[in-house]
Order: sequence, then C-alpha cells, then structure tokens
Amino acid sequence: MRPKTPFLALLPFLLTAGCLRPETVDDRPAPSFNLPDLTGGRYTLAELRGKVVVLDFWATWCGPCLMEIPHYAEFWRKNRSRGVEVIGVVLDWDEAQEIADFVREHRIPYRQLLGDSAIRDAYGVHQGLPTTFILDRGGVIRKRVLGSPPEKFANLQQSVERFLQETS
Repeated sequence: MRPKTPFLALLPFLLTAGCLRPETVDDRPAPSFNLPDLTGGRYTLAELRGKVVVLDFWATWCGPCLMEIPHYAEFWRKNRSRGVEVIGVVLDWDEAQEIADFVREHRIPYRQLLGDSAIRDAYGVHQGLPTTFILDRGGVIRKRVLGSPPEKFANLQQSVERFLQETS
C-alpha cells in the first residue's frame, strides 16, 4: 500500500486551489512607491504616469517566477516602444549585489526594483508569487494576476492593448 503522506501534504493546496481566482479586476489607485533599482538610483510610481504598466512581484527562489522571465523579456521587447513599461519588483531579502548578479546572469532586460515588506503590504501581495498588476495610464490598478496561469501572457497582451486604447 502506498503512503498517504504525499496526498495529505497536498490536501490544503488542493482544497484552496479551486477557490483562488488567478485574475481579478481591481480598479483602485496604485499605491505610490519610491524604491531602489539595481543601478543605485530610485524609481517612483509618479515616473510611470501616462504609461501602461505591468508590475510583476517575484523572487529569485520562486520557480514559476523564473519560468516567466523569458516571456516577460519578449513581452517587454514587443511593447516597450508603445508606451508600456514592465517593472519587476524583487521580493528577495538578499543583498542588492546578489540580485543584480542574478538579473545579469539571467539576462533580464526590463527594469528591476528592490521590493520590501511595505510595498508587498501596500499592494496586498500575500497569496503567493508571482503576483502581477496591470496599471492603466492614470495609475489605476486594472487587473491583478496571481501565479502563472497558462494563458497569462496572452491575457496580459489583450489587457495592454485595451488600456493603450483608453485615454486617462
């Protein structure tokens, strides 16, 4: 007879997985931030006004986050000249140099900011990583995506197209 332990370990996840909605509509002003980037500077939400923003909260230890990196790089290349900004918010507690080395090693081309518990709390990133937000040109959170569902990047592209059409 097989041991029941692996099933029991997965039971809480299986019970809650059906309850989680990977995509939700938010429609609230994005909390402001002033975060360090990997070049030693700081970056604020105000600098993004007028752009559609994809704000991705992730960590170097998060497997699904790492699998998304090439997709985000492609998404960024496709949309950056159209007024779309992709920003990674790294929620690692490592030193900035370690994260910078990781970003360089994995050739992540889009901007990375060093997150902290204050921004995590302000955006309500408590259910897991990755957690992605889409902000419209006016700085309003229009969509939140939890995790890495298979259709994530097709849906991100559709949302970005729609928000680029809108005026603030």
